[in-house]
Amino acid sequence: MKQGAGNTGPILLISNGHGEDLLAGVLAQALHRQRPDLELWAFPVVGEGHALRRFPVKIVGVQKEMPSGGWVRQSWKAVREDIQAGFLQLTWQQWQALKALGSRVSYTVPVGDIYALFLAYRFVKRPIIFVPTAKSDYIRSHLAIERYLMKKYCQLVMPRDELTAKGLRQSGIPAKYVGNLMMDAIFPSGEKLYGVDSGKCVIGILPGSRGEAYLNLPLLSLAMDEILKERPDAYFAVALAGNLSLDKAAEILIQSGWKAAAEGVSGSERERFLRKNGAGLLLAQGRFGDILEASSVCIGLAGTANEQAVGLGKPVVAFPGPGSQFTKKFLAAQKRLLGDSLAAVEGPLEAGRAVLEILADGDRYRRMAACGRERMGEPGGADRMAAEIIRLWDHQLGK
Repeated sequence: MKQGAGNTGPILLISNGHGEDLLAGVLAQALHRQRPDLELWAFPVVGEGHALRRFPVKIVGVQKEMPSGGWVRQSWKAVREDIQAGFLQLTWQQWQALKALGSRVSYTVPVGDIYALFLAYRFVKRPIIFVPTAKSDYIRSHLAIERYLMKKYCQLVMPRDELTAKGLRQSGIPAKYVGNLMMDAIFPSGEKLYGVDSGKCVIGILPGSRGEAYLNLPLLSLAMDEILKERPDAYFAVALAGNLSLDKAAEILIQSGWKAAAEGVSGSERERFLRKNGAGLLLAQGRFGDILEASSVCIGLAGTANEQAVGLGKPVVAFPGPGSQFTKKFLAAQKRLLGDSLAAVEGPLEAGRAVLEILADGDRYRRMAACGRERMGEPGGADRMAAEIIRLWDHQLGK
């Protein structure tokens, strides 16, 4: 049975992860655009919800940063450290906070995996519209218990691709694919990248958003060196996550043979410009969208960033990294998700050669670009999701 009728109170978005916080914020922004008078609350379950603070939502509930940073499932050590830091107490406090919010909200919109849905149906007990971002039938289908809970408790489920939506509908779940929130979470500014001459081929470098990006950079530099053998005047643009150290990343690249350019990057404390003979390299924070827009092809050891790149029609080349996250197993799963839009190779030298081959083969480039757009969907999904939520919200109120 679906949850009982709500009221005219706020819509509550529940997100269980840092990336999910961003996606929930993008959805909230779309809801606000279409219905500015609608009150929106957000309950981030993992961490303190920093990504949500830029969006038109009121952050409610109980939040605390844990040692694992949300990667509690990575190891028993992470589980132990989180428990020692108060994870069980935090979980209990969050459950109680959700119960208290139930009488005040009209709808819940869990964004993330099945735990977010569990929190909504078990504690809030209001009508549910579920946005499952964690699974795709391209990699692995939802478990029987997950499908059961969606069918029993959700008025609508909006998964990340049509293949998954079709599979859910075959199980009797009210599922509809209208787009992928990831494609509305890129935010290009439209400003030109420093040092890019007209007509120059830009190669995007996506080292990952966590600490192992520092381990990935020397290998990515080897891939760049391989490209420079045939394209000595290439331009590389490295998208560095805001939580990482720009100075440390620059020093790693300098140790790999790059040299700080005398001219620097005028007026920006979040960019560095390096050179290697005739080639240029921009190392930048806060320019992810601009780097993707400008790039012809990317080399990526990243999760979401690789997916967003191919969604924009930018072929991605990837190889397993030395850390615990972008492993051979992770890359194999990402290859199943992204299909021919991703070229998975063994190591950095192969990656450099693959980039050169893709750039030289127009037909292959077009096939990869088309596949990426098909797998990820066009931008605009957030507005379409918002319209579906508002339609159901209005229907509940008899509007």
